[in-house]
Order: sequence, then structure tokens, then C-alpha cells
Amino acid sequence: MKVIFVKKVPKVGNIGEVKEQPDGYVRNFLLPKGFAVIATPEAIKKLEQKASELKVGKEIQAELFKKNIEAVRGAGVTITVKANAQGSLFKGVSARDIAEALKKEHRISIDEDLIKLDGHIKQAGEYTVPVEAIGMKEKITVKVVAA
Repeated sequence: MKVIFVKKVPKVGNIGEVKEQPDGYVRNFLLPKGFAVIATPEAIKKLEQKASELKVGKEIQAELFKKNIEAVRGAGVTITVKANAQGSLFKGVSARDIAEALKKEHRISIDEDLIKLDGHIKQAGEYTVPVEAIGMKEKITVKVVAA
């Protein structure tokens, strides 16, 4: 029996896949648990329509990200954090802090997951931080000032 998976079933099928499965397995497990629906022509048509909508959505997101990452090129942010006399910060600077500073200073919205930090910045100074996604890479300068 042909089914469309609506939830991931390990070692059997992923979301959106259309696969042939044994009738008993479909009737006794996949359908009652809500893991799959029977692949009727209507259901397949809906799946194709949903996939094309997702593709358009991803293209729009990629275009917006390209604009944002181009805006990041050469941008720098300054973050002021409390520190001791030696310049060690009381609170480390995270990717979230950098993303908020970009939004505040330059009105650029970059997701914190795209800012690639090895760990929190724990010393005052100037750092070059990479921003990566969709095969594009840029670097921003983060100046951490002790307060």
C-alpha cells in the first residue's frame, strides 16, 4: 500500500516521502499512530503543492539573508560589558549579544545561530567573528569594551 509520511519514522520514512509499505504495517501501525496517510491522488497533489510553496518560501528567505549578509560586510559593533581591572569580563559576550548589537546599531537582523563563535568572549578587546549560512561567509568586527 502506498503511503505519504506525515511524521518521521526511523529507518522507514521521512516527512513528505511517498513509499510502498506492507498493508498490515500500514493498517495496524502507521495509520492509527498518525505517522502516515494513504497516498491518494488528492493527497499527492496537496503534497506537491505544499512542497512548491516551501520552495518559494526558502528562496525568499535566501534572498533576504543575502541582503542582510551583504549589509554585514565590513560592519562592526561595540559591546560594553562590566569587567575587572585586568579586562576580564564578568559576563561573557555570546552570539545573542552580537546579534542584538547588530540589530541595535545597524538595523541588520541576523539569527544568532549564524554567528559562529567558538565560545563566549571573556576578555575585552577587538575580535573578528564569522557569520555563515547558505554557503556565504562574512566577517564582522566586534569591539568589547570594559565598563
